[in-house]
Order: sequence, then structure tokens, then C-alpha cells
Amino acid sequence: ADRTVRTGSSGNANYVQVTFTMGATYSPNPDSGGLIPMDSVRAGRGTFFSTTTLEHLCDMYDEGNDTEGGDNVGLSGYTDEIFAFNQMVQQACGPKSAMCASPTSVPDQFVSFNIPLGFEVFDGQASNNLENNIFVSMVINAKDSSGCTNPGPNSGCDPLQVKTTLEASIPIVAGGINIFCD
Repeated sequence: ADRTVRTGSSGNANYVQVTFTMGATYSPNPDSGGLIPMDSVRAGRGTFFSTTTLEHLCDMYDEGNDTEGGDNVGLSGYTDEIFAFNQMVQQACGPKSAMCASPTSVPDQFVSFNIPLGFEVFDGQASNNLENNIFVSMVINAKDSSGCTNPGPNSGCDPLQVKTTLEASIPIVAGGINIFCD
């Protein structure tokens, strides 16, 4: 889902929320930085996945620097200060969503992951012909305990590491943008 948090009719912080479920035998891999390694999270905006430049947005967000050494967050050309972005996202009227927070546990098998896109990324971009999309690519790094009746380090049945790449195309459509604090 595309998310927008704003304080008025102009100026807004945009992020995309990727959600998925995991099977009951899967859990985040504690040996490798959690379920979603931050250096694997890439996103971009375009018409086709194959022609869209994907940027390491969580690395930029965590480091507080973009490739030019500034204090920016989000897609190139749609960036602004991390502090200002966080101020908008954490407003009382908004969802207070944590950005780039890899889950360390998933008790209900439902995963929700937020990627900061910057400011005013969706303005004038909603389209009914699916020409404007946010593309996301990230690695999912889990442990699979299927086949183990009592998994654990001393049980003789250690969970197996499982990695896969999740790629998503999220169209920017008017009905898919949630606006808070308007």
C-alpha cells in the first residue's frame, strides 16, 4: 500500500508498506540481521521494473546519508531531511510507522515492512492505466524448522536457512494511497 503522511494540503512524507505472510515453520534468521537484511532493500519509481533504477533506500535511511553525502531520505529527486521525514511520520494523527525495521519475530506469520520514499513522491502520479509504479526488491532470510519435532542447537535438528528474493510492483493509483493527517 502506498502511504502518505502530511500536515496540510502541501508537503507530505511518502513511504510504501510491503506486507506478506510466512508459513508457520518459518522464522527470522537471528544469525544474519533478522528477516530482511537492510542492504538488500531496494526501491524505485517507474513504468517497468526492467527499466527502473532501484536505490538502497534503507541503507540511506539508516546511515542518514545519500550517495552525495547529504542528510536525505528517499528516492533521488524526492529526498529531504530524515529528521523532517520522521517528524511527519510520527505525528499523533498518523500511523507512527517504523521505517526499515526488520522483524526479529513473527508470532502471527504476518510481516509488514515500511520503506521511506521521501517527500511528495505520489503528487500527481496516480494513474488508472498503471503507468506509475513503485518497484521493490528485498531478500527474505528465514529459518525453516519443518521436519524438526524439537528444533534447537542441542536437538540434533537445526532449522535450515532459507533465502528468497521478494520483488513487488505497487501501482500508484488514487484508491491505493492512504492519506493521514490531511
